[in-house]
Amino acid sequence: MDQSNPFPFPLMPSQAQGLMVETHSEAETITVGRAIGEALRSGDVVLLMGELGAGKTQMARGIATGIGSTVPARSPTFVLVNEYHGRIRLSHCDLYRVAGPDEVTELALEERLTDGALAIEWPERAGGNLPDDALLVQIDPGEADEDRTILLTTGGNRAAHLAMRAAAVYESLTAFPAPVQETPE
Repeated sequence: MDQSNPFPFPLMPSQAQGLMVETHSEAETITVGRAIGEALRSGDVVLLMGELGAGKTQMARGIATGIGSTVPARSPTFVLVNEYHGRIRLSHCDLYRVAGPDEVTELALEERLTDGALAIEWPERAGGNLPDDALLVQIDPGEADEDRTILLTTGGNRAAHLAMRAAAVYESLTAFPAPVQETPE
C-alpha cells in the first residue's frame, strides 16, 4: 500500500496529484461542495475525509445544495444516513460511530447507487467496504480558523470524470462575483 495514499485503494490516474482548492470561509468551502453536487450523477460516490471540525458537513451541505435539495444537509451522526432529494437522491452517510466494517455492510450503501449518489464522512472506518471508484475529498484546516485546503483525488474513471465536471462547475461559480442586490431608495 502506498504510504502517501490515505485510502485503501490505489488512486487513479497514478501520475495525477489531484485537484487542490484553498478556501478562506465557510461559504467558499460550501461552494466547492456545491460544484461537486452540481456535477454529481446517480452512481457517483464522494468520500469526505478530515479531522473533526475540518468541514466535512459543510462540504456535504454544499453537495446537497448542488443537487437542488431544499433541505440543508446536517450531520447524520446519530442516524448514520440522511437522504436529500433534488435532481437526484443523495444519501449522506456518517460512519464516525459505526462499530466496524460489518455494520457498514449492513447499511447496504451500494444499493443506494442505483438511483442516487453517496457522500460518506469518515470512509476510513468502512474497512474497505466501499466502492473503489470514488472521489476522495480530503479537507485540512489552514492557518486561520476558516481556511481549508481541499484535495480531490480519484479512485477510478467514473470519479475522474466527476472531478473534471466539478472543476468546470467550480470555475463557473467563482469566475464572476455574486450579483449585487439593489436596495430601494
